[in-house]
Amino acid sequence: MPVQAIESDRPSGMSRSAEPGSGPEARRAFVTGHLPVHRRGLEIAPYFNPMVDRSAHDVFYVDCIDNDEIERKAAGNPGAVGRELPRIDAVWTPGRRLKECLSKRTFAYAVASHVMEHVPNPLGWLHEILECVEVGGRVAIVLPVRTKTMDFYRQNTTFGQVVGWSIEKPTRPTPSQVMDFLSQAFFHQGEPVVDGQMPGFDEASRHYTDRQALGFATHVWKRQHYLDVHCTTWTPESFSEVFRRLREVGLLDCDLIGPFAGFPGASDGEFVAFLEKRSDRQIEAEEVLSLRLMPKVKREATRLARQIGWR
Repeated sequence: MPVQAIESDRPSGMSRSAEPGSGPEARRAFVTGHLPVHRRGLEIAPYFNPMVDRSAHDVFYVDCIDNDEIERKAAGNPGAVGRELPRIDAVWTPGRRLKECLSKRTFAYAVASHVMEHVPNPLGWLHEILECVEVGGRVAIVLPVRTKTMDFYRQNTTFGQVVGWSIEKPTRPTPSQVMDFLSQAFFHQGEPVVDGQMPGFDEASRHYTDRQALGFATHVWKRQHYLDVHCTTWTPESFSEVFRRLREVGLLDCDLIGPFAGFPGASDGEFVAFLEKRSDRQIEAEEVLSLRLMPKVKREATRLARQIGWR
């Protein structure tokens, strides 16, 4: 069954507060207007720019690093100067399921703004978040638009890659993800990125040479080092296609609301999508195979082997 793209932009039970016309508050109002923020929610990695305001809503903040590390990280980030850092309520410890880190709490919704593109296994990550969200609850995902950011020269993440990573379960960006980001991203300083007006890749200003990218990719493999990069790249259209196919093969049981680009207060280079959880049946790729597809896969593999002359 395909992902259902729900047309209603503010279904029953969601926030109906007046939305300001532009700016950060309009952006927050649009996103939270699609969520049941009158109930308790979860925000992943709010850093210094939370989507859900703790002073106005009952929200639980979680990150993969603790408060001390967040402060150290922010000290070296010019964008964080003068910004308040909200305290994290729990750490999503690498190697532990999110639900365990949250002491098995459940929430009416979850939000992750500009987080998923950094995740090496996005489907596995999403499964863990959905495990903490009630049936009927929503997950809001804000992502950069590939064609309007430093990732302009890269290719969209594919359905096959997402499924493959869900089987491999990488816990840190892989050498191929690191290589692709460092060798294809260009030096973007906030200027408009307009398709048809961009120079060819060979003429683009780059952060890293191919040789440097190769060195980093080799280093993360040999040293098992975590290098934070954009592991995935998306447009609203590619997101819809990939998530429709995930639903069709049984890897995701959610309705898709959106995606929305150009919403009030949004930057030109981002979009938001909402996943509404239909059931607790969010299963892993290997489970799908063992439950329904493995006999067919074996038959097809045997047929193909005979066709090309293998014995």
